[in-house]
Amino acid sequence: MKLLVITQSRNRAGRVVQVRKEINADWIRVVRAAESEVLLADPRIALSQGLIVDRDGPVYTEGEMGNLTSTTKKAVRSMRLAPGASVDVGPYKLTAIDTPEGYSGAITVELVRPPDNVAPEFLARASRLSLKSLGLPKRWVALGLFALVAVVFFMLPAGRVLDLPWKAEAGPTMTSDRFWNPGPVMLAHQPIELKCEACHEVAFQQVRDAACLECHQKIGHHVGQDLKPAALFGGMRCAECHRDHKGVKSTHRDDDRFCVDCHRDVRGRANGAQSQNVTDFQKDHPAFRLSIPQDKGFKRVRMGSGPVEEASNLVFPHAVHLDPQGVRHPDKDKVKLDCAACHQPDSSQRSFQPVSMGKHCLECHRLEFEPAVTKRQVPHGAPSDAITVVQEFYANLALNGVKDSFEKAFGVPGEGLLRRVGQPSEPQRQAALALAGKKAAQVSEELFEIRVCRTCHAVLKQDGADGKPEWTVAKIRANNTWMPHARFDHKSHAQAKCADCHDVAKSKRSADVAMPTLESCRECHAGSKPSETKVTSNCLLCHGFHEQQHPWDPAFKPKGKTRVAKGAAGDR
Repeated sequence: MKLLVITQSRNRAGRVVQVRKEINADWIRVVRAAESEVLLADPRIALSQGLIVDRDGPVYTEGEMGNLTSTTKKAVRSMRLAPGASVDVGPYKLTAIDTPEGYSGAITVELVRPPDNVAPEFLARASRLSLKSLGLPKRWVALGLFALVAVVFFMLPAGRVLDLPWKAEAGPTMTSDRFWNPGPVMLAHQPIELKCEACHEVAFQQVRDAACLECHQKIGHHVGQDLKPAALFGGMRCAECHRDHKGVKSTHRDDDRFCVDCHRDVRGRANGAQSQNVTDFQKDHPAFRLSIPQDKGFKRVRMGSGPVEEASNLVFPHAVHLDPQGVRHPDKDKVKLDCAACHQPDSSQRSFQPVSMGKHCLECHRLEFEPAVTKRQVPHGAPSDAITVVQEFYANLALNGVKDSFEKAFGVPGEGLLRRVGQPSEPQRQAALALAGKKAAQVSEELFEIRVCRTCHAVLKQDGADGKPEWTVAKIRANNTWMPHARFDHKSHAQAKCADCHDVAKSKRSADVAMPTLESCRECHAGSKPSETKVTSNCLLCHGFHEQQHPWDPAFKPKGKTRVAKGAAGDR
């Protein structure tokens, strides 16, 4: 989402002063905290007031702590910011204006009730109020208040859920509503926010798995089926990992213990597990495992355990294309290439468009088969189509070619048969076509085995049924997803150079895998412990937890249904 925020204020002369700010984010926080995107620096604002989110185009406000007030003077939790709509957030007014081109939305922010508008007599009265004026000693008052808070907010609620010796045996009592503070539900659950019974089927009992699965029927496996997920997650409830009423972003726990409780001894918990034990990214994270395409499916290879090679069936040296002196161009002097010459971001700016012959290669790698005579090229596709084009060209040249083109192509004096005086006989025609066929066979062999196709592709040769050679271009298995389960996008790493992570300048083979190593990632990413110079990185920054099928798996069905592992979910 790309939002234009215009902060308005008035100078001493009463003129409006505007400060424009452009914000790019998935969601925009409107809070008093310093890390917020829209900072409302006023003590009357909650530390976590609300969000601005993009719902498939329209921009909405979402209240998280404290209610937002609309122009209808009604408290709202969610409101679309259509042009003209305004929302009161404490002493501030947020007003939606016409959206400029290239933006998802635009708002103005103005402090309409500054602190100096508070009644002077109230401020004076508040300033005179002190413990000293009440004649109370500070220390005893503080201790008394601490004891009261401990009893009311800790011991009384704890007594309702813990089996304490002094717990009353009498019937159930209702705790004051002030102790029930569930908080806002996540965005996806807001349509049922007021339907408590949708999840809480039985009052004052824990949410059952069956209630979750009523809607969440297409979730993936938590781990691979061969690891017996029913046994691994036996006795666990959905709510042990997913808890709502904790904010509008997500329901899953985001602390490292969420993962480390099991993964500190994952092989001890699951016989046959291929994962290695891990507790922290900075301390003991194992080397990355990559998905390498095979003829059928894929295999997982851990970096550092030996050479990692990709059998892509391409003949492609990065070192040649990234030569600082430049590469040869058919129409120009040497051209210097960089990574962006072939790897261009897609519309999401998170991944890259597939490299294609037409867009990225054809300018330099032309498929001309007789450059001395014509600029005509063979099609980039099936070998049979290329051979047909070559045969038709030389047959036509043998029958109709002018003297100059004929001699350059065939290397013998003469011209096309039909250009000679008199009606050609059938033997002459067959002789001309035989000359063309011999030349076409020679050029085809050069195309596939020497100077065109084999420059980039692995080419296989075999004898056909008629004894003539047949060529097959091996199917490309270039990988575009080395770590399919990792949460990674290039957009968040746009400030880095490609070479900072991908060491390809010296790569002379397409089989070389130039994925970043664990050590290179640690140069910028710390573990879960905060660092002044590195990005704090817990497990969920890079990992998800529902198992997904890999795109290279023959059984992969992007639009197919997934199922819950038998016995891995339900009412526990």
